[in-house]
Amino acid sequence: MQILRRKAVCEKLGGINDVTLWRITRDDPTFPASIQINKRVVGWLEHEIDAWLGQKAAAARAASTTAVYP
Repeated sequence: MQILRRKAVCEKLGGINDVTLWRITRDDPTFPASIQINKRVVGWLEHEIDAWLGQKAAAARAASTTAVYP
């Protein structure tokens, strides 16, 4: 089991910045919860981030195949 720190999560999500990660964690209830490592450090389980990305990709593919174009 691997714990990713904030910078690694930002890189895994396509090089987003800290503010964008904060907005995702605030606005998307499906995003995995962080783990408090110590008083000042949080991390995320890598397999949960991978699963979340997989769900987002599957939803995007499903939406593009069911879209009706005039």
